[in-house]
Amino acid sequence: MNQSIKRMTVRSLGVFLIALAVAIAIGIWQLNLVGDFRVDDAYISLSFSKNLAHGNGLVFSVAERVEGYSNFLWVVILSIPYAFGAEDAYPFARVLGVSTIFLLAWVTYRFARRHAGSFVALAAPLIVLSSSDLFRAEQSALETVPYTMALTTGFFLYLREHLEPLTRRRRYSLWAFLAAALIRIDGMVPLSFILAFEVLFSLFARRFSVYAFLRWAAIPLGIYLIYFLWRWHYYGLLLPSTYYAKSLANSDPQRGIGYAFGVVRDWGLVYWAPFVSLSFWRWRRLGGPLVLGFLCGIIAYVIHVGGDWMPFQRFWLPYLPLAAVFVTWGFANAWALTASLPKYARAHVLAGILGALAFSVTHLCAASIDSPEEDGKVRFAAQVLQHTKVELKDDARFLRAIIRRPGERLATDYPGLFSVDTDAQIIDMWGLCNAMIARRGDSAGISPIYGKSCPLCYASFDTDYFHTFVPLIRTRNTFVSLNDVIQNVFHGPAIDSVIGLHTNFVAGRVTETSTSRTLWFLERRRPGRDFSLRLEPNGMRVDYPFGH
Repeated sequence: MNQSIKRMTVRSLGVFLIALAVAIAIGIWQLNLVGDFRVDDAYISLSFSKNLAHGNGLVFSVAERVEGYSNFLWVVILSIPYAFGAEDAYPFARVLGVSTIFLLAWVTYRFARRHAGSFVALAAPLIVLSSSDLFRAEQSALETVPYTMALTTGFFLYLREHLEPLTRRRRYSLWAFLAAALIRIDGMVPLSFILAFEVLFSLFARRFSVYAFLRWAAIPLGIYLIYFLWRWHYYGLLLPSTYYAKSLANSDPQRGIGYAFGVVRDWGLVYWAPFVSLSFWRWRRLGGPLVLGFLCGIIAYVIHVGGDWMPFQRFWLPYLPLAAVFVTWGFANAWALTASLPKYARAHVLAGILGALAFSVTHLCAASIDSPEEDGKVRFAAQVLQHTKVELKDDARFLRAIIRRPGERLATDYPGLFSVDTDAQIIDMWGLCNAMIARRGDSAGISPIYGKSCPLCYASFDTDYFHTFVPLIRTRNTFVSLNDVIQNVFHGPAIDSVIGLHTNFVAGRVTETSTSRTLWFLERRRPGRDFSLRLEPNGMRVDYPFGH
């Protein structure tokens, strides 16, 4: 008996080590595929993290008290490397993100193993690790992967808890849902869902107990309530300014519907339908109704809010592991239903299962471009990487040269990286980190998926600088007049009608003397301000050809 147990232990360890090696190999391959992906929005979170670590509070840029993030706990976590003197939190975020992906794959396997055999359950983590979007999200340093982990763990623990007798039930699941709600503001949706499901299920099963419910929910909900009241008091708004800034994204219902159909084509989910329906074969199991009910609610929610612009299916990605678990249960049920069929019939069913799995895995992985949606996404991701890592980083060097004193106000449509890499007080022209624009702005002249615009708001900002729109780096002779520069500022003509750019600003240019590359900008006239040529220590030359 002991020898048999020992052989099983050795075999299990061998299988685990092989699976771990395969997972690591897939992870390395995926990281090579997605590259050093970065996005300007991540730097918004890093700006808050940096200020928190340096004792300035959870403020944006130099001192703007606005909730321009939607990922509170992630911002707090990313303040750790800054507190220890790091110049950049990206490496820390990525190590944490990659580790979380492997933990997520393990939890997904354990979740799928509840209603599937140990071999069939491997399909779920394979689907998760095949997602290049997951690794692209991890490389971005945004909160998507930790949020996905917290959400998946919450559902896994909740279903496991329901297998235990009431007298010995340990209730840890709500702590995972609390973590999800703190990591991302959208986390209040699954938190609310699981609370409502618990009450309704307990009433239906005729075992609802106020005491048992409060013992499970009171402390996590109390913590979330304290957090919610604190942030409302600290920032003065019920929800983050990012919510108000993007509130018009759902003004076109077709946007959300298109976003939903896009992920079906992009991830190759169309062949999951037969196996999704088979997940309900054994209705006595709670998992099927719970997971599918939640996923249907989330689909409606994401369609309502209009989706997102980032090239890694940011709004859908947190629910991929749950969907992978659900379809894996369908695979297991499809195979179990063929137990009494002839071998040739079982072979056909097996081919269908493997075909559906292979179809989605190849669609999820960027090594194979299988649809126009994926081709466009991968190309756009490459453009975002080039723009953020190379172009905006380079632009920040030029902008640092024009800022005369720390804290001067720079209006920009790229608030993230410039808030971290310059000493300027950033005015976010999209409203993500500007409560006035977020609440009073509209979608005139812009796509509402990015935020809002509000030219009238600039009457209150006392802006020192504007820069021209992309490409920021041009030549010394690109513009020939002050009006020419104003026309090339983001919403320049509209802002001019409010604060008089023609009369109150001069046109300047900062040139890298070694290459003659030039960034053009507008600078406010102020009493005693000298607009003569100046040479900066970093090899930059600043002069003012028009308007002074």
